[in-house]
Amino acid sequence: MIKLTNKRVFIAIELEESIKDYLQEMQNKIIKNSTRGNFTIKDNFHLTLKFIGEVEDEIIEKIKVCIDDVASRQNDFNLQFSRLGEFPRGNKTMPWVGVKRSESLDKLHLDMENSLEEVSIKKEGKKFTPHITLGRQVVLNRDFSKLVDEIAIEDLTIIVDKISLMESTRINGKLKYIPLYVKKLK
Repeated sequence: MIKLTNKRVFIAIELEESIKDYLQEMQNKIIKNSTRGNFTIKDNFHLTLKFIGEVEDEIIEKIKVCIDDVASRQNDFNLQFSRLGEFPRGNKTMPWVGVKRSESLDKLHLDMENSLEEVSIKKEGKKFTPHITLGRQVVLNRDFSKLVDEIAIEDLTIIVDKISLMESTRINGKLKYIPLYVKKLK
């Protein structure tokens, strides 16, 4: 009997090394103003287009077809950072860097949602808030709004020329995001 192995996956926009370096600088400023937190390692910085969750290999193959379909209809585009934000969770928070609204990003996200729905992957029930997570369960030692006032966000360009199917897994106890499939945009 063959044992099926599930993978925890999501679709993402991977980031260039220089952008990851910049995000790490932002993250370090937050770390200095935190008592604790689970901070994203530099190699894991990305922008999630669609979180999918645990799936079998058969579904992964269907997801790849969806990615091919969507990528074949989408031109390369650029994004810019917008602001430092947070998703508060009680006395903890999830700080992130957002990107400016973009018709191209919105189209890519919607096309991906629609294509995945055709293979029985449900659409997200909430509004798409494009962001790059800097940390989870962060306990700040000062008010977040004060940090926002002090941390200026540079208007850097993020080049979006491919989309990636990523696996979320643990390697030697550390959370790692591994590209399973990468497709260039047209």
